[in-house]
Amino acid sequence: MEPKGLDMGDYQERYRDYDIEVAVEQVLTGVKAHFRVLRGDAVVTDWRLVHIDSLWSTEHAAAEAGFRAAREWIDAGSVQA
Repeated sequence: MEPKGLDMGDYQERYRDYDIEVAVEQVLTGVKAHFRVLRGDAVVTDWRLVHIDSLWSTEHAAAEAGFRAAREWIDAGSVQA
């Protein structure tokens, strides 16, 4: 996981043949994370909300949950080759 761009809460990671981007936001009720999967410049799946189930989630934990959800999505064969 490495920061992406200038905004805090934006991260990226390479997984298999895909690039995963995760965005973490502070909201009134805690934090939320979204992920999207790209292959080159093509968006394979656009932003998807990730359910954060820990009560006191940190930004880092939310980002990890986003990456975990994206990896599971890829591993489940949701990607159309």
